[in-house]
Amino acid sequence: MIPSEVTNFSGIDSLIHQQRSFALYLLPGNNEPTLVLQEGGDMGQLKSYTELNDKKGFVLAPFCLNESHPIVLIRADIVSVGWKSIAGVTSFQSSACSANKETVFTLDKEDLYYAYNKSFNVFIKPLREGIFEKLVLSRKVNIKKTSEFSPAKAFYNACRRYKRAFVYLCHSPQSGTWLGSTPELLLSGQFGHWNTVALAGTQPLIGNNLPDSWNDKNRKEQALVADYIKSQLASANIDVLEDGPFTVQAGDLAHLKTEFRFETADRRCLGNLVELLHPTPAICGLPRKEALQFIKENEGYDRSYYSGFIGMIDADGRNDIYVNLRCMNIGENDLTLFAGGGLLDSSDVDQEWEETNDKLQTMLAILK
Repeated sequence: MIPSEVTNFSGIDSLIHQQRSFALYLLPGNNEPTLVLQEGGDMGQLKSYTELNDKKGFVLAPFCLNESHPIVLIRADIVSVGWKSIAGVTSFQSSACSANKETVFTLDKEDLYYAYNKSFNVFIKPLREGIFEKLVLSRKVNIKKTSEFSPAKAFYNACRRYKRAFVYLCHSPQSGTWLGSTPELLLSGQFGHWNTVALAGTQPLIGNNLPDSWNDKNRKEQALVADYIKSQLASANIDVLEDGPFTVQAGDLAHLKTEFRFETADRRCLGNLVELLHPTPAICGLPRKEALQFIKENEGYDRSYYSGFIGMIDADGRNDIYVNLRCMNIGENDLTLFAGGGLLDSSDVDQEWEETNDKLQTMLAILK
């Protein structure tokens, strides 16, 4: 059970101020987080996905790998599991603290909608011309960081609120500070046994219940991702077992999900698999290469590590990496929140706009 009495977060927050490289994360369905802390020295900065094949540590990779945004690998010099154990490494424990006063963050939706509508029109044109099957349009929102804001407290709030998600807080001098609660698995497994998912299609919960039906747009959007994953794995002569699609909950939203299981003879092939799959159409588009270039040229901002991937890797053990969604970048004065959605030729701007607002609520809710 996640303890409700944890109130002092200064130890974790001080790691950020000290420019220490660390990651704090909670796997879906777990109650106890894990702290990974690098004691010193330069952190790993990788320039290709295949370099991940023989590595161990906490990885943070960008949407688009380049010189400005390398793959960051935080060494697991110290690993501490559980709230009590982490308290022994930091001051992340129960005591009086004034961190994170109750604050309500609001967004100026009118100005933001104008910018989104302009970008939507740029993206929808090549979709309706048949140049692309799918494009993912995302946006970022900057809000002022209050003096009382505690990244560790926000992580704790996310752990209590999003028990089906991969929740994390990580920092390195190269990447800065990132916090998120993502529902989308990219790859998990060990010893040549692997799992991945196609997660796409979005609608709000009905009350607290999952929706009974999905429209054609959402079903097609999810099917494109599922077909892509099967095709990419088949191109590497990998046989896949498939289950789905079915409806799942992620925070206050519902998605369509298909699960895939497969095996590889080579146990040290995580990087090769990542190169095969990332970025999927769930965060990029189809055809992949052309969609990636179009997004870079027309989205209007650099996604950086948003919609990249994050998690623990171990060439000789367990791997759990997730797509970096429902996340924020924590700056010195601002919090930058990200949200996106998949566009098809049938997409409606107002519906897509509301979907991004719904997704932004995942992070806004833990700031209160």
